[in-house]
Amino acid sequence: RAQFETCKRPQLLSSQRLRVASLMAAAGPGQVRCKNFGCNKFFDPAKAVETSCVHHRSPPVFHETAKYWACCPDRKAYDWEEFMKIPGCQRGNCSSVEKEKKFMGGTDLRSECAPRRLDDDVPVDPRKKLDKLRSGLEGIGVDMDIFDRSWGRLAAKHGDLGVVAGKMQELFVEALTNWEQDGVNCPD
Repeated sequence: RAQFETCKRPQLLSSQRLRVASLMAAAGPGQVRCKNFGCNKFFDPAKAVETSCVHHRSPPVFHETAKYWACCPDRKAYDWEEFMKIPGCQRGNCSSVEKEKKFMGGTDLRSECAPRRLDDDVPVDPRKKLDKLRSGLEGIGVDMDIFDRSWGRLAAKHGDLGVVAGKMQELFVEALTNWEQDGVNCPD
Protein backbone atom coordinates (compact mmCIF):
# COMPACT_ATOMS: atom_id res chain seq x y z
CA ARG A 1 0.00 0.00 0.00
CA ALA A 2 2.84 2.40 0.79
CA GLN A 3 4.20 2.18 -2.72
CA PHE A 4 0.86 3.32 -4.16
CA GLU A 5 0.75 6.35 -1.91
CA THR A 6 4.01 7.60 -3.40
CA CYS A 7 2.64 7.43 -6.94
CA LYS A 8 1.58 10.79 -8.24
CA ARG A 9 -1.46 11.24 -10.39
CA PRO A 10 -0.92 13.13 -13.60
CA GLN A 11 -2.04 16.71 -13.25
CA LEU A 12 -4.90 17.72 -15.48
CA LEU A 13 -5.00 21.11 -17.12
CA SER A 14 -7.67 23.42 -15.78
CA SER A 15 -9.71 23.10 -19.02
CA GLN A 16 -9.52 19.30 -18.74
CA ARG A 17 -10.61 19.44 -15.10
CA LEU A 18 -13.61 21.60 -16.04
CA ARG A 19 -14.60 19.23 -18.84
CA VAL A 20 -14.34 16.14 -16.59
CA ALA A 21 -16.34 17.89 -13.87
CA SER A 22 -19.07 18.94 -16.31
CA LEU A 23 -19.28 15.41 -17.72
CA MET A 24 -19.53 13.90 -14.26
CA ALA A 25 -22.24 16.40 -13.32
CA ALA A 26 -24.20 15.47 -16.48
CA ALA A 27 -24.36 11.84 -15.40
CA GLY A 28 -27.06 11.08 -12.90
CA PRO A 29 -26.90 8.27 -10.37
CA GLY A 30 -26.85 4.83 -11.99
CA GLN A 31 -26.19 6.24 -15.45
CA VAL A 32 -23.46 5.11 -17.83
CA ARG A 33 -22.03 6.58 -21.01
CA CYS A 34 -23.37 5.17 -24.28
CA LYS A 35 -20.79 2.95 -26.02
CA ASN A 36 -22.15 3.50 -29.53
CA PHE A 37 -19.62 5.28 -31.73
CA GLY A 38 -20.05 9.04 -31.54
CA CYS A 39 -23.00 9.15 -29.11
CA ASN A 40 -21.41 9.83 -25.69
CA LYS A 41 -24.76 10.42 -23.97
CA PHE A 42 -25.35 9.28 -20.41
CA PHE A 43 -28.32 6.96 -19.93
CA ASP A 44 -29.84 4.52 -17.49
CA PRO A 45 -29.01 0.99 -18.75
CA ALA A 46 -32.23 -0.32 -17.21
CA LYS A 47 -34.18 2.00 -19.54
CA ALA A 48 -32.03 1.63 -22.67
CA VAL A 49 -35.02 0.93 -24.92
CA GLU A 50 -36.42 4.36 -24.00
CA THR A 51 -33.30 6.20 -25.18
CA SER A 52 -32.74 7.78 -28.54
CA CYS A 53 -29.23 7.53 -29.93
CA VAL A 54 -27.71 9.04 -33.08
CA HIS A 55 -24.41 7.27 -33.67
CA HIS A 56 -22.03 5.83 -36.23
CA ARG A 57 -22.09 2.20 -37.33
CA SER A 58 -18.28 1.88 -37.56
CA PRO A 59 -15.34 3.04 -35.43
CA PRO A 60 -13.40 6.26 -35.96
CA VAL A 61 -10.38 6.28 -38.26
CA PHE A 62 -7.28 8.29 -37.33
CA HIS A 63 -4.96 8.22 -40.32
CA GLU A 64 -2.14 10.70 -40.69
CA THR A 65 -3.88 13.99 -39.82
CA ALA A 66 -7.36 13.01 -41.01
CA LYS A 67 -10.09 11.97 -38.61
CA TYR A 68 -13.31 10.41 -39.83
CA TRP A 69 -15.80 7.63 -39.14
CA ALA A 70 -15.22 4.42 -41.12
CA CYS A 71 -18.90 4.36 -42.11
CA CYS A 72 -18.74 7.97 -43.39
CA PRO A 73 -15.37 8.26 -45.21
CA ASP A 74 -16.57 11.26 -47.24
CA ARG A 75 -16.83 13.45 -44.10
CA LYS A 76 -13.21 14.01 -43.01
CA ALA A 77 -12.02 16.45 -40.39
CA TYR A 78 -8.54 17.61 -39.48
CA ASP A 79 -9.42 19.16 -36.14
CA TRP A 80 -10.77 17.27 -33.12
CA GLU A 81 -13.65 19.67 -32.55
CA GLU A 82 -14.74 19.39 -36.21
CA PHE A 83 -14.49 15.60 -36.00
CA MET A 84 -16.72 15.47 -32.93
CA LYS A 85 -19.35 17.58 -34.75
CA ILE A 86 -19.80 15.03 -37.57
CA PRO A 87 -23.39 13.82 -37.04
CA GLY A 88 -24.12 10.13 -36.67
CA CYS A 89 -25.41 8.14 -39.63
CA GLN A 90 -27.66 5.75 -37.68
CA ARG A 91 -30.46 5.99 -35.16
CA GLY A 92 -31.15 3.49 -32.44
CA ASN A 93 -31.01 2.98 -28.69
CA CYS A 94 -28.07 3.71 -26.44
CA SER A 95 -25.92 0.72 -25.55
CA SER A 96 -23.68 -0.13 -22.62
CA VAL A 97 -21.90 -2.91 -24.55
CA GLU A 98 -18.24 -2.17 -25.35
CA LYS A 99 -17.37 -2.37 -29.02
CA GLU A 100 -14.68 -4.83 -30.05
CA LYS A 101 -12.79 -2.40 -32.29
CA LYS A 102 -12.55 1.06 -30.73
CA PHE A 103 -10.69 2.86 -33.51
CA MET A 104 -8.88 2.25 -36.79
CA GLY A 105 -5.60 3.53 -38.17
CA GLY A 106 -3.40 3.22 -41.23
CA THR A 107 -2.62 -0.44 -40.59
CA ASP A 108 -6.33 -1.29 -40.60
CA LEU A 109 -6.87 0.64 -43.83
CA ARG A 110 -3.98 -1.12 -45.54
CA SER A 111 -5.13 -4.55 -44.37
CA GLU A 112 -8.60 -3.95 -45.85
CA CYS A 113 -7.02 -3.36 -49.27
CA ALA A 114 -4.39 -6.12 -49.01
CA PRO A 115 -4.63 -9.03 -51.38
CA ARG A 116 -6.38 -12.04 -49.88
CA ARG A 117 -5.56 -15.63 -50.66
CA LEU A 118 -8.48 -17.38 -52.28
CA ASP A 119 -7.61 -20.70 -50.67
CA ASP A 120 -7.51 -19.41 -47.08
CA ASP A 121 -10.94 -20.65 -46.19
CA VAL A 122 -11.49 -23.56 -48.57
CA PRO A 123 -13.78 -26.00 -46.79
CA VAL A 124 -12.97 -29.69 -46.49
CA ASP A 125 -16.58 -30.87 -46.70
CA PRO A 126 -17.44 -31.50 -50.40
CA ARG A 127 -20.95 -30.01 -49.99
CA LYS A 128 -19.44 -26.79 -48.65
CA LYS A 129 -16.91 -26.77 -51.51
CA LEU A 130 -19.77 -26.98 -53.99
CA ASP A 131 -21.64 -24.20 -52.15
CA LYS A 132 -18.54 -21.96 -52.32
CA LEU A 133 -18.12 -22.75 -56.01
CA ARG A 134 -21.81 -22.00 -56.58
CA SER A 135 -21.61 -18.61 -54.85
CA GLY A 136 -18.46 -17.70 -56.80
CA LEU A 137 -20.05 -18.60 -60.12
CA GLU A 138 -23.22 -16.77 -59.15
CA GLY A 139 -21.08 -13.72 -58.36
CA ILE A 140 -19.79 -13.58 -61.92
CA GLY A 141 -23.23 -14.10 -63.44
CA VAL A 142 -23.39 -17.83 -64.24
CA ASP A 143 -26.93 -19.22 -64.41
CA MET A 144 -27.37 -21.26 -61.24
CA ASP A 145 -29.81 -23.69 -62.86
CA ILE A 146 -27.05 -24.87 -65.20
CA PHE A 147 -24.65 -25.35 -62.28
CA ASP A 148 -27.25 -27.19 -60.18
CA ARG A 149 -28.18 -29.53 -63.05
CA SER A 150 -24.49 -30.25 -63.78
CA TRP A 151 -23.48 -31.21 -60.28
CA GLY A 152 -26.80 -32.99 -59.76
CA ARG A 153 -26.11 -35.24 -62.78
CA LEU A 154 -22.60 -35.94 -61.53
CA ALA A 155 -23.95 -36.78 -58.07
CA ALA A 156 -26.52 -39.17 -59.56
CA LYS A 157 -23.82 -40.82 -61.69
CA HIS A 158 -21.13 -41.15 -58.98
CA GLY A 159 -23.18 -41.08 -55.77
CA ASP A 160 -20.42 -39.35 -53.76
CA LEU A 161 -20.15 -35.56 -53.34
CA GLY A 162 -16.38 -35.89 -52.86
CA VAL A 163 -16.13 -37.34 -56.36
CA VAL A 164 -18.45 -34.61 -57.68
CA ALA A 165 -16.25 -31.86 -56.17
CA GLY A 166 -13.16 -33.54 -57.65
CA LYS A 167 -14.79 -33.79 -61.12
CA MET A 168 -15.82 -30.11 -60.96
CA GLN A 169 -12.25 -29.19 -60.08
CA GLU A 170 -10.95 -31.25 -63.04
CA LEU A 171 -13.44 -29.57 -65.40
CA PHE A 172 -12.49 -26.06 -64.30
CA VAL A 173 -8.74 -26.77 -64.48
CA GLU A 174 -9.25 -28.21 -67.98
CA ALA A 175 -11.28 -25.16 -69.07
CA LEU A 176 -8.70 -22.71 -67.71
CA THR A 177 -5.85 -24.65 -69.34
CA ASN A 178 -7.67 -24.60 -72.69
CA TRP A 179 -8.23 -20.85 -72.39
CA GLU A 180 -4.56 -20.34 -71.67
CA GLN A 181 -3.58 -22.44 -74.72
CA ASP A 182 -6.04 -20.52 -76.90
CA GLY A 183 -4.50 -17.21 -75.82
CA VAL A 184 -7.48 -15.98 -73.80
CA ASN A 185 -5.28 -15.12 -70.79
CA CYS A 186 -2.50 -13.56 -72.87
CA PRO A 187 -2.12 -9.79 -72.47
CA ASP A 188 -2.69 -7.66 -75.55
